[in-house]
Amino acid sequence: MKVYKAMGNGRFNIEEIPPQESPLIKVKVMKILPTRSDHDIFTGKADKKYPLVPCSMATGVISESRPEYGLKRGQKVILNPYTVPNFDRLDVFPQVTTYGYDKDGFLADYALLPVENIIPFPEEMREDEAIFAGYTAIALAAINCFGVEKGDYVAILGASALCNLIAQYALYLQAIPIVIDSDPNRLRKAGECGIYYTVNSNQEVPYNRVLEITGGRMAEHTIMESDPSVLPQLLFTLTRQGGDCTIVSVNGYLNTMEADINLISSRRLKVKGVSHGATEFNSAVYLIAQKNLKLSPLIEDTVTLDSPEQVFNSLTGKSMATLINI
Repeated sequence: MKVYKAMGNGRFNIEEIPPQESPLIKVKVMKILPTRSDHDIFTGKADKKYPLVPCSMATGVISESRPEYGLKRGQKVILNPYTVPNFDRLDVFPQVTTYGYDKDGFLADYALLPVENIIPFPEEMREDEAIFAGYTAIALAAINCFGVEKGDYVAILGASALCNLIAQYALYLQAIPIVIDSDPNRLRKAGECGIYYTVNSNQEVPYNRVLEITGGRMAEHTIMESDPSVLPQLLFTLTRQGGDCTIVSVNGYLNTMEADINLISSRRLKVKGVSHGATEFNSAVYLIAQKNLKLSPLIEDTVTLDSPEQVFNSLTGKSMATLINI
């Protein structure tokens, strides 16, 4: 079994692990969807203990039949990266553990997982759709953390694959997403996915454009992906009185951001954070299976892992998702 361990210095240590007996289910990893946090783990920007195997979003096939779980050899599955402990307190959130962030992830030939982390492909779902289950789960968590209603305006800072899926889910709920970005390619992809209102922040002033789109009301809800290049101050500026602001990150990885909080107080804004999609993972798989999302436009490139360091170095130049075939 080949495992790719990030050393935290822009290099991988590739280890060959001999086959081992295990009560866990053996899965041949087929596709990986790396995220920005995976790249930061690779380069050493993440505050993690190294070496660490990155990547939390993957699909695979069952390597050995496990009839006691109804799993057959060759069956396609989605790897659920989240482990949620049994927790009976309602006043405290359980600590979610994530493969590829809190412990070794899926950048390997094979993965050994408990049955609760394995989801068989729904009928007619393709691999290049299933691989987006992780991003979709986070998108659902970002929207569902507040009470969105039909006709609500949702301003989204960023048009990455994750932000695109947040906008698509808002559209699914009959809200009105407004996607703001400086990358014309990302904005074009948003349009291909059915997002009517897109704002190029290099050509228009986002505040003025959102003011115009909403008829002076501003957005009931605003969302941004944690990114050092985006100021949260803009998030607060675009939110109407008493509205919701949500800052989303993948795998709990937050960039250091500074903001003037006066607007939070004066506009009585509610600010929330979302760092995983553990509670929404099954719903995300169902949503994808129902063909309610447009996923093909999100894939910018598909590569093999012949040169893992070259692949991860190239991720910074991509504006949308890159799939890795293992």
